[in-house]
Amino acid sequence: MLTNANLHARRPLIIAHRGASRAFRENTIPAFQRALDLGVDGIELDVHATRDGVLVVHHDPALTFRRGESIEAVPIASLTAAQVAECRLGDDDHIPTLREVFALVGAQAELFVEVKASNTEAAVAALLDEFTGVRAAVHAFDHRIPVGLRALRPATPIGLLSASYPLDIRGVLASSEAKAFWQHAELIDETLVVAAHEAGVELIAWTVNSAPHARQLAAWGVDGICTDVPEVISTVLPPAEATRGA
Repeated sequence: MLTNANLHARRPLIIAHRGASRAFRENTIPAFQRALDLGVDGIELDVHATRDGVLVVHHDPALTFRRGESIEAVPIASLTAAQVAECRLGDDDHIPTLREVFALVGAQAELFVEVKASNTEAAVAALLDEFTGVRAAVHAFDHRIPVGLRALRPATPIGLLSASYPLDIRGVLASSEAKAFWQHAELIDETLVVAAHEAGVELIAWTVNSAPHARQLAAWGVDGICTDVPEVISTVLPPAEATRGA
């Protein structure tokens, strides 16, 4: 029978995936503000870099522009920060800079920064050095990015993103010194949760929008649940006080 030292030890962190992204457009200031208003534990967001090295918060690597009758996708890396600032998503949402999000969130919630652009570790580290009151962790699918960030800023927690089931999680984590393993929620079972904890890392599930699934993951002992609907998931899990010390 599986045993997990963390099972029921505490409620998982509620992490707003790209902000409260069902209530407002993802990765925008309104989505992040709504997540803060809900009292989430953390906010996850995506980061790219402009041609002139400014970190901006957006999921896709390109922006779409209408040119006459056609729609053209233009890589963010080919645009200046000023050009990105002029873009609007829908009617009025702009693409925020990471600096802007840091200033908004401050110490209100932990920020989980998924860095999607390579060669941006120094820029991320510099921003973290500037915003000393921000609690932030960095993760990526390209595991070289968080490891590179850790080399520049050892105090910053890092995580590894995964969309496959690791047969040897210790092997995946070897030499990374990661604090967290971000795993696709559909590929999590109790065996993996136990293995992650035995390897000394937290397991964060993404992206969970089903109440029954969230309850099952919590019962298995996951450490964080990343969700588009934090207003729903936060109400279906017991308060942290109810599970602490159980």
